[in-house]
Amino acid sequence: MAEPTPKSTPPVATWVVNLLKTEPQLKAIYDAVRNPLTGEFIYSADAIADMITSSSWYLNNGPTVAGNIAGRSKFGEKWYQDKLNQYKITVSGIANGMGLNASDPTISTYLSSLAESSFLNGWDASYIENSIISNASIVGKAGGGLYQTNIDDIKSYSRLMGMDVSQTTANSYLSRLIGTVTPEGLRVKTTPDAIKKEIADKQALLYPFYSEEFAGGVTLWDLTSGQRKKWADLLEQDEDSLDWNDPLWKDGKIFSVVDAKTGKIIARPAWDTDKLIKADERWQYTENATRTYEGIGANVLRRLQYLQ
Repeated sequence: MAEPTPKSTPPVATWVVNLLKTEPQLKAIYDAVRNPLTGEFIYSADAIADMITSSSWYLNNGPTVAGNIAGRSKFGEKWYQDKLNQYKITVSGIANGMGLNASDPTISTYLSSLAESSFLNGWDASYIENSIISNASIVGKAGGGLYQTNIDDIKSYSRLMGMDVSQTTANSYLSRLIGTVTPEGLRVKTTPDAIKKEIADKQALLYPFYSEEFAGGVTLWDLTSGQRKKWADLLEQDEDSLDWNDPLWKDGKIFSVVDAKTGKIIARPAWDTDKLIKADERWQYTENATRTYEGIGANVLRRLQYLQ
């Protein structure tokens, strides 16, 4: 403990006095450095500063937090609020990107507290995001925002690759994109491109004859444009209305077939695709089929010389 100065009251900045008075853990120092009878300071400013930096309050908070708390007393409330508002903007931007709804009272209270903690500790955006992610109850409310935009993009890609993404799978993707924070403070997350590659690799196992194209970024939708056009023409459907669960498309039936010789899955020949479509019961009820049957009937009659 520093020794009191033998002289009269030493000059002590007003903000230091306010800090000692407003911080409960520094109240003991405030009482110790003043003459209990006169209220005069009996320690020098340097000695008081040494006592503050040696206190449990300072040691527990660290110099950054302590300095910012002290700044509130030194520079005033406006300075403190201006600094805090800067962090509120950062925190709000990160929260919006994660799809956190600030109108939710629980989230709003959490984000306000996080903004102040971020300012006091001097955390950067990455650390702030990791802090949110490490809070399971808060991150569980995430939805929308940049991450949801990524999920929507993955869903669109998945559909082009012949797969529908269930809500359960979408939630899993969202969790993986947001990631987790290890006890060591390391962020573990995936990327939209990594998930798309997983989807492409999965489809490549089903349709190995397209594996190189998938690896090159070409989608199943692009690769089967010929079969899709034939399907639409013969069944008199809109190409864009195609559902991968359609009987002819489910499990790749319309564009793949098992090679009888090798037992491997290969691309179905174009002539066999026509045959397969016309074998579908729906084709029997199309105008296309009617014209075909009429043409066949006419040829038969002609051969029998009933038509000239």
